[in-house]
Amino acid sequence: MLSKSILSYRGPLSFSTIDWVLSEFKLAVPEHNISFKTYKKMISILIEALENVSKYSDQLLCNGERPQDFCPSCRISCNDSLIQMETSNPVRNHEVNPLRSRIDNVNSHDSQALKELYKSTMNDGKFSSHGGAGLGFIEMAKTAGNKLEYNFKTLSTEYSLYTLRVSMSK
Repeated sequence: MLSKSILSYRGPLSFSTIDWVLSEFKLAVPEHNISFKTYKKMISILIEALENVSKYSDQLLCNGERPQDFCPSCRISCNDSLIQMETSNPVRNHEVNPLRSRIDNVNSHDSQALKELYKSTMNDGKFSSHGGAGLGFIEMAKTAGNKLEYNFKTLSTEYSLYTLRVSMSK
């Protein structure tokens, strides 16, 4: 994470929690010299990332009986030139390779190819078992203008901690 913390949350995610995170970010923007354009882009990225966490994270794991790594988290930080959003959530180990493959595919495209990938994915009309069409990663990479960074850390024989980091110019 970057040097100045703007926002940090750890716990179960619901639509009301996402609204709270977005509101808190909006309130913090003026004191961190974030332009309106950057704010709008980061809101778009935050919505995509937090909806993904809400949709794909096993929310039942976030309780007092498990370590904190099993709870979803979101952090936003910045320095003088960059702003960065990081989300973490547990995923089942059998989902790690497909997730890695999807992000690597998005990261292998330049900005023009991302536009084409977005169009072809939209026209494909296929939806995952979770109801997504696979546009979220493409949209985040297009909006940020940077590659998506990610990491997986094994938590147990059944789960890994998935961390997504999206950075962009401030």
